[in-house]
Amino acid sequence: MGDAGLNRKIATFDVNRPGLAFSGFFRNFPYERIQIIGMSEYLYLENLSYDNQVKVLYKIFSHETAVCCILTRGLKPNSAMIKAFSGLDVSLLKTELGTSLFIGDLIYYLYEKLAPSTKIHGVMTSIYDLGVLIIGKSAIGKSECALELLKRGHKLVADDVVAVKRHSERALSGSGLKTMKHLIEVRGIGIINAKDIFGIRSILDKAYIELVVKLETWELKKEYERLGVNEYYSELLGVKIPEVTIPVGPGRNLAVLIETASLNQRLKNSGCFTAKDLSYKLKKEINNEYNKS
Repeated sequence: MGDAGLNRKIATFDVNRPGLAFSGFFRNFPYERIQIIGMSEYLYLENLSYDNQVKVLYKIFSHETAVCCILTRGLKPNSAMIKAFSGLDVSLLKTELGTSLFIGDLIYYLYEKLAPSTKIHGVMTSIYDLGVLIIGKSAIGKSECALELLKRGHKLVADDVVAVKRHSERALSGSGLKTMKHLIEVRGIGIINAKDIFGIRSILDKAYIELVVKLETWELKKEYERLGVNEYYSELLGVKIPEVTIPVGPGRNLAVLIETASLNQRLKNSGCFTAKDLSYKLKKEINNEYNKS
């Protein structure tokens, strides 16, 4: 019912069960959410008079931000619903799924579709099951580095353009564009298919971004991190991700360096921070020597 209402835009991944509204309580009612009518709401509505049913349904779904209404458990629209939605530009839908199961699936689906996203120039890999986003200026060696990582048994998620999506306040994922999935552009060779060359085990469709590796041309006058005590972060879509900067110079094996940075980050995630542990031990020894004197 209400086919024209299918054009209405859904702007939030939250859904609502309008039980309180059926009883007449409308304060702070979320009209903009998808309204779910399960067995409890359906039976309560049936207890109201026909006129009150039409009245409350019309009040909810005539709102300018109303999206749609979904009946779960295979419930059929009653006469009051048919009357109300026939005069509204809002769709009345139904599913055979149970209410709780359907709401869980629907929220997950909406979260995926409505999550904030952006595109970044870089390479997304999975190294020792840690999602690593490699960024840097064009031609600095990101794709060649990804190729070497593939040879070393790691996985490619995306090359050149990485689609980044925020899943929560602390979680980001990276994936490749549909038309460029599993492809790598290598200067001097051209475009290759990682799945065809290295096998299905060498690719992933998506991975969570847990480390950002920034490649930059080595500058002699610039001071780079030597101890690793300080922690740096890259902010993407409002989420802070640990970041390391690796200077690119002749003779440096970038694949090994990125592997090591990934392993070190995994240690940090498990609570083992080598640089800080060493700093603590040195300070303790210095204090002991000072107290002896």
